[in-house]
Amino acid sequence: MTHDVIGFGEALLRLMPSGEGRVAEAERFHAHVGGAELNTCAAAASLGLSAAWFSVLPPGMLGERVRRHLRACGVDTALVRTAAGRLGTYWVEYGREPRAIEVLYDRAGSTVCGVRPDDAPWDAVRAARAFFVSGITPALSPATRELTLALCAAARGAGALVATDLNFRARLWTAAEAAPVLEQLARAARIVIVTEDDAGTLWGLRGEPEAVGRELQQRFGCECLVLTRGGEGGLAIDGGECRRAAIFPTTRIDRIGAGDAFSAGFLWAWLSDRRERALDYALAMAALKHTVPGDTLSTSVAELEVIAAREVRDIRR
Repeated sequence: MTHDVIGFGEALLRLMPSGEGRVAEAERFHAHVGGAELNTCAAAASLGLSAAWFSVLPPGMLGERVRRHLRACGVDTALVRTAAGRLGTYWVEYGREPRAIEVLYDRAGSTVCGVRPDDAPWDAVRAARAFFVSGITPALSPATRELTLALCAAARGAGALVATDLNFRARLWTAAEAAPVLEQLARAARIVIVTEDDAGTLWGLRGEPEAVGRELQQRFGCECLVLTRGGEGGLAIDGGECRRAAIFPTTRIDRIGAGDAFSAGFLWAWLSDRRERALDYALAMAALKHTVPGDTLSTSVAELEVIAAREVRDIRR
């Protein structure tokens, strides 16, 4: 089977106190399956793309929970491998202003960290229309780093669209460690998504956003450079043209996974001949993700089109 998009990354279980309390005091927790590429594939599948996700999961009930979640989202799990080990977790203390959201990772040594080249679905990746991996995956271990870059090279060599969200995570590695690896990843991709803050942290690029975006595009040699700017929206430099878009109004129920929904929206637009509006659709997907709990977004093309047209009503009858 040829997939529209294949993602490679780690699955995590998010544990969050009920009622938005503190981790140290809570007696009950909500659990959500997540992971950058997993979330992106799930959101892409809800828009009708044929999506598959590759990783290594532990046997037993936790690995099965991840598989069930993905299958419920419409994501093909046939490429997932099983190996003895553990599923990574992360604990979230969901602070409201003025408290920040606190994240505590417990993911060291998860099963995907020991992934081997023989585990990878090389033929499926080469046959896919697009291959997606974030900058989180190469931060996990030397094995995931090596395989990430090798899969990107294989996909690109076969003519597939390689896309990445660089997603620098300071709690996984330092900026000095991350910068050369993420630059190598970006040079392998045709679409590169990066935050304005990460451009400054990793490569010291600050100033007028379009100038920063164009310098990054030239540095990476990518076809399309997407610079996200938080509350200021973002811009996409596609070839020589720079497109800008503002954020969409939203209600912040759960911010986690919004960047992954953004990536899914951008990929969907690119693969469905809506390239000129890819940034609008991506920002609309991020706004939709804010409105639902959990790490993954399930939506539809019809709902996305309404949001992207900025025609939202309080009640639809």
